[in-house]
Amino acid sequence: MSAPDPQWANAWSSTVSRAEPRLTHTHATVVSRNVRVSKLDAELLDGELTQMLREPVSNALSLVRPGLAETYRLEIDTVIQAVLFWLSVGSHRRATYAQGLQNLQYARTSGFARRVHLFGILSIGGPYAWARMVGSMSLAGWADAPHTSIRALVWRLVQRIERITKVAALLNFAAFLALGQYPSIVERILGLRLVHARPQILHSVSFEFLNRQLVWHAFTEFVMFAMPLVNPMKARAWIVRNVRSVLRLPISVDQSVKELPEDVCAVCFVEARKDDTHAVNPYVTGCGHIYCYVCISMRMMAEADECSCLRCGAKVDKIRQYLQL
Repeated sequence: MSAPDPQWANAWSSTVSRAEPRLTHTHATVVSRNVRVSKLDAELLDGELTQMLREPVSNALSLVRPGLAETYRLEIDTVIQAVLFWLSVGSHRRATYAQGLQNLQYARTSGFARRVHLFGILSIGGPYAWARMVGSMSLAGWADAPHTSIRALVWRLVQRIERITKVAALLNFAAFLALGQYPSIVERILGLRLVHARPQILHSVSFEFLNRQLVWHAFTEFVMFAMPLVNPMKARAWIVRNVRSVLRLPISVDQSVKELPEDVCAVCFVEARKDDTHAVNPYVTGCGHIYCYVCISMRMMAEADECSCLRCGAKVDKIRQYLQL
């Protein structure tokens, strides 16, 4: 085989050298959707971890003085976030605890330690200092200062900076959804990129937990909708009656109720266990037993078609006023 023409070899080498930076740049800027989901999940998990650690700290501070945890809630969250950041990213782990669970870590670049420390200061200390500054200015009445005063000008400047920051955060999030590189503005400014800690491990998005949550939520919504439509007393009476009919069991009646005097209301006796509770405004059932009108009518309303007599177990479907001759 003859050697390739040097002119063709030079042209091929030149083409490859020109295309290689573009291919490398494309590989670096295009991130799979799974990585974007992992980054968002890691951010949510970090927030949940802070919230979970806040509860025992707040409970401990409430024992010192009631309301102390609410007064210094911002400081508590800041300290917890700082400690977690120092124990994870700040201790050469290159990833928070949630990012480690998602198989993510920050890519090591030149000046990585300095960038990480600056990232912790800006992402944790920055929001705290800004929130305290705005809160102090608001309590001092800077918003109500005269329009031409220095305080009013500074307050308007602070409000404008907040609006610009929110718009920038929205644009950065849109860019993150498109490219999947920098979830926050601080990471974009400092050039901190999250990459797979172990690229050989394929990270697939699992929706098992989400499916369980959706099924449980739908089930609870259905139960909350159906419970008012179900009459527990009627359902219990229906089940007992059908089980007895299937198993051919005799109707069981409390012997003490069966031996009550005729003018004593069995419902009152069952509820109060007093055999001297005579029927008030007596009504008689189809089986010939006497009850208070309120007692038997409420029982018929609750159990509907499954209402039965407490004395003999017969079905009660109608009642009439008892007239003593």
